[in-house]
Amino acid sequence: MKRVESEHIVTARKNVELSTMMLGLAEKANTQRKEDIDDPKARRQLDDLEALLKSSRQRWRIMKGTASATIAGSGVDWARDPQLLEIVLENEGKDG
Repeated sequence: MKRVESEHIVTARKNVELSTMMLGLAEKANTQRKEDIDDPKARRQLDDLEALLKSSRQRWRIMKGTASATIAGSGVDWARDPQLLEIVLENEGKDG
């Protein structure tokens, strides 16, 4: 359970980093659409970041689901523990 929580934290941080990088690139490109970017290096970077973000979000959902299922199926009264309740009921829209 501790390993899943640690991976959960690492993945959440990575999601934030990737999102920040993507927002920075989007801001840098201003209102350009990805298809309008002529610089092959910038376009490749954006493609790479999008792929990393997608992969990171998929791992996040898997770990979140595993942690939630483990807690909910453990027999522990997770509904009375604010931290466990947050893990089990956390809105996926926050980070992924």
